[in-house]
Amino acid sequence: HHSKLATLICTQYLPSALLFRAECYFSEEKYPEESKMQPPTVVIALLARNAAHSLPYYLGALERLNYPKERISVWAATDHNSDNTTAILKEWLTVMQKYYHYVEWRPMDKPTSYAGELGPKHWPNSRYEYVMKLKQAALNFARKRWADYILYADTDNILTNPDTLNLLIAENKSVVAPMLDSQGAYSNFWCGITPQGYYRRTAEYFPTRYRHRVGCFPVPMVHSTLLLDLRKEGMKKLAFYPPHEDYSWPYDDIIVFAFSCRAAAIQMYVCNKERYGYLNVPAKPHFSLEDDRLNFVHVHLESMIDGPPMYPSRFVHMFPKQRDLMGFDEIYLINLRRRTDRRDRMLFSLNELEIDVKVVDAVDGNALNSSDIKILGVDLLPGYYDPFSGRTLTKGEVGCFLSHYHIWKEVRENPLIFEDDVRFEANFKRRVLMLMEEVELVELDWDIM
Repeated sequence: HHSKLATLICTQYLPSALLFRAECYFSEEKYPEESKMQPPTVVIALLARNAAHSLPYYLGALERLNYPKERISVWAATDHNSDNTTAILKEWLTVMQKYYHYVEWRPMDKPTSYAGELGPKHWPNSRYEYVMKLKQAALNFARKRWADYILYADTDNILTNPDTLNLLIAENKSVVAPMLDSQGAYSNFWCGITPQGYYRRTAEYFPTRYRHRVGCFPVPMVHSTLLLDLRKEGMKKLAFYPPHEDYSWPYDDIIVFAFSCRAAAIQMYVCNKERYGYLNVPAKPHFSLEDDRLNFVHVHLESMIDGPPMYPSRFVHMFPKQRDLMGFDEIYLINLRRRTDRRDRMLFSLNELEIDVKVVDAVDGNALNSSDIKILGVDLLPGYYDPFSGRTLTKGEVGCFLSHYHIWKEVRENPLIFEDDVRFEANFKRRVLMLMEEVELVELDWDIM
């Protein structure tokens, strides 16, 4: 009986091809392991307007994310543009759509501005409402396709850390943002909110922003770049549009969403464990697109110093920069040949700033010996000591002096000289041009400035 029963059970569960013998057959062979789970599915929501200056870097960062593209769908909308945002996005999506699971493309050519708008950086209520509707449409799309996550990322938020998506998913939070760095204290989270829904200053903001405390922290607001976990039960009630029926806070898409989270008892989190990327400080309402572009150039230059730097997409055509001498006769960059990293950074920065420059190899003080110095006719002033440290001149300082001296010998009437450790302020070029105009205006008789 027993053997018959065993045979019966076995024959029921074994595929017929294996039933040559009438008893159970337990092989000594090793069975193949179960394969591992596929990564969760993600929708990336991309809302672009007048973003031609930042898009190549934004898209470059997206395509470098360490995440299988066949598990990602891209939902891309663009509208109200007066630059070539649509063309750039189309160019990129045409190449990239074969790598992503699915691409939803929603361009709108006209109109190029909102009713009641003072300029491209001004936000009338009609614009807030339209952006809320777009974000809601992306959320509906992700829910309909049963995506596990949706990542919202503004087009001037550059995720230079390729692990950002994996790191955020690993935090296992309903709504989580990577803390982004900017040119100043600005970032994509608030630590406090007033009862009326406005920004509130707190003691926790600066320690978080400058990573004096590191981790993932509950905050009343995250914006610009955030990941939503759509698998969580509570997320069904979340909405960007229409605002919650009890809503009385300012009519602003990020505040409406923060209220929606609060009403659904969902906590927002910001993580600052790593450097994830950069965001542009928001433009003032009266700014032009050119002001916005210069603002972004500054973030770009900062990213090269603090790292990781931004790289443009390989699939987007970029126009060469129009460099000039800013009205000077010649602009020199002094750089030691062995310091190639500094040379590269400065040449790159000056190109971004559209400044034409002539590189001069510095005299390497370390390579000078005392007889070289004698031959060059360099004598130290008797009794000279450095006013700060009390020491005599170093070889490096002699090299530095000689480098400037060589330029001085060939100097034209009116040159500008950069050393290779310069860190540029925002709007550097404009400021120099304004300074020179002012000097001319007051007829200043100057030798060195």
